[in-house]
Amino acid sequence: MNIEIKNCNNIDWASLVLSENTLNIKFAPNGTGKSSIARAITLGTTEGSNLNELIPFKLRKSNPDGITPEVTGIESINTVMCFNEEYVSQFVFKTDELLRNSFDILIRTDAYKKKEQEIESLIQDIKQLFSGNQELETLITTLKEMGNAFKLTKSGLSKSSTGMKGLSSGNKIQHVPSGLESYTPFIQSENSVNWIDWQTKGYEFSELSDSCPFCTSHVAEKKDQIKKVGEEYDKNTIKNLIAIIGVIEKLGDFFSKEAKGKLKAITELKDGIEKEHEAFLASVKSQIDNFTEKLENLRTLSAFQFKDGEKVSEKLPAYKLDLAFFSELNSERMLEAITPINDSIDEVIAQANQLQGKISQQRSEMKRTVERHQIDINNFLSYAGYRYKVEIVGEGEQSQLKLRHADHEEYLSGGSQHLSFGERNAFAIVLFMYECLSRKPDLIILDDPISSFDKNKKYAILEMLFRRKADSCLKSKTVLMLTHDVEPIIDTIKSLAHKFSNQTSASFLRLESGQLVEYVIRKEDMQTFSQICKNALASDKDNVIKLIYMRRHFEISDDKGDAYQVLSNILHKRERAIDTREPIGADSNYPEMVPAKFSNGCNEIAGFLNGFSYPDILNRVTDINALKSLYRASENGYEKLQIFRLLDLDIENSVVQKFINETYHIENEFICQLDPARFDTIPEYVISECDRILQEVQ
Repeated sequence: MNIEIKNCNNIDWASLVLSENTLNIKFAPNGTGKSSIARAITLGTTEGSNLNELIPFKLRKSNPDGITPEVTGIESINTVMCFNEEYVSQFVFKTDELLRNSFDILIRTDAYKKKEQEIESLIQDIKQLFSGNQELETLITTLKEMGNAFKLTKSGLSKSSTGMKGLSSGNKIQHVPSGLESYTPFIQSENSVNWIDWQTKGYEFSELSDSCPFCTSHVAEKKDQIKKVGEEYDKNTIKNLIAIIGVIEKLGDFFSKEAKGKLKAITELKDGIEKEHEAFLASVKSQIDNFTEKLENLRTLSAFQFKDGEKVSEKLPAYKLDLAFFSELNSERMLEAITPINDSIDEVIAQANQLQGKISQQRSEMKRTVERHQIDINNFLSYAGYRYKVEIVGEGEQSQLKLRHADHEEYLSGGSQHLSFGERNAFAIVLFMYECLSRKPDLIILDDPISSFDKNKKYAILEMLFRRKADSCLKSKTVLMLTHDVEPIIDTIKSLAHKFSNQTSASFLRLESGQLVEYVIRKEDMQTFSQICKNALASDKDNVIKLIYMRRHFEISDDKGDAYQVLSNILHKRERAIDTREPIGADSNYPEMVPAKFSNGCNEIAGFLNGFSYPDILNRVTDINALKSLYRASENGYEKLQIFRLLDLDIENSVVQKFINETYHIENEFICQLDPARFDTIPEYVISECDRILQEVQ
């Protein structure tokens, strides 16, 4: 897969090769544009995203040619998941569970889904009765609306519930209060709520004048009548009354004849409801709530509704709807609606043994999955040195991934307030892996995922992500890892390549003048620095550069003998060589090398470098023009820096000065690293600063 990126942030052009079903590691210094690559691919494959977010800053003010960001070669990629800081902050460490949607991500595996489909096929006749059945859906919705209109308390119905608010004052639409008869057409109209609102708002202005606030006619004697409308009517009360009457009318024949009559009488009461009315309404609400709960259980019927040890053949009959126990809903219309449901339950009961077996198999699969994930995650935490454990708790779809500390028995609330930055990142990348296994994206991007960890944790993460069965980790998935850390390449390409099934490809990304070039990294490219130095000595490089490599070779091998002393003196431009192995004299200086040792050192160097002459090399390293020419002729940043150091120039930029003066190879990079002459890891800005300084030197 060849991906080409153009005009995205600091990248003018880049071409990347991705091997499918492989871990593709792209190694590059910070500032190269790794995150821009990840962002460009993600935006380019996400519907509705806008690549123009990545328009380079240099084109944001003036872009006469209409240049736009482009990503090509991603046509076969439909879905991408990217691990980065945004993922850590948005998708993990919730308050009630460590990982959002724990069940879907950790438990609903392909094997689980297969069993789920088999169970669904046995109960689908029941659930299909609800699917697309508009009449049944409307019935359930209206029953819920009726039930939600009232709230039960210990003492009866809550006065604050909408149903009670609408009925408690009586039906003043039907029974218009005395003195307001002339308003009857408005009160009993379809828009009575809006009229009452309009009327009461207008009264607020009646004190400004004796004229009507609506028509300006003289109405001083009718002010009390206008005021009474607001005293007798409240738009919210009337709105609630109309709503509850409407719900009762919609249910209509689904109520028993007796219940229907009582409800109609209650909605027509003149002075509001009494205790006996409230008791009846409470009974209706209770029956409706129980009835709708049974309907919802049937609509969402699944294996999770059967607890461990429960016999399906004994529990299924309880799902049937018996109107003998729902007296207020016992009508021919309701019986007609539920008979097909009860018949379908009987059909499932006839297959109870088969359903029982499928549910048991699904439970066993779920148990094995939970145990495997807990063991895998907790082993990773242990190997990486984290004193935390996870547990998957809860029934069925309510299962959640919980966190606890090794020294504490209770579950912790979330993770952000307990875990350190490194711990959060370690958890996040492992949980990200499980989400990838669940969602199965075409491409997985890891944007600098492990650079901040120490060596042991880095490898523990690589082990978790890529060294288990393919269905339990990211092995054999198409993965793009962008990193400024060479250590994962050393582990997966060289040191432990066999343990990663040789399913890793690696390359180095070099950005120069906006052009990003990719260099393949092979196993033989990972060399000890001793090998690199020896190869440089056998090359056709300039003798000054060879001597620099030779001195580094002696440093790495801790050989500070005669040859090292001579090399150190010549690179420090001393006409008379000193011996730093000897004690400092009374004049606070090291003594000169004795002639025999100096001669021995020169002869040892000549064994590597034919025709070596201390005076000749000294003349070259003290000739600023010769060094400038050598600097410009050098083809890589590493050697340019070594030559630049010989110029002994004053540099105001202390950061660049430190970079030039000190080695940046650490830990196992001393033992094994990329040849810096071939894989130019020196940041472009450092060389640019050196170029600028050198240009100013006369």
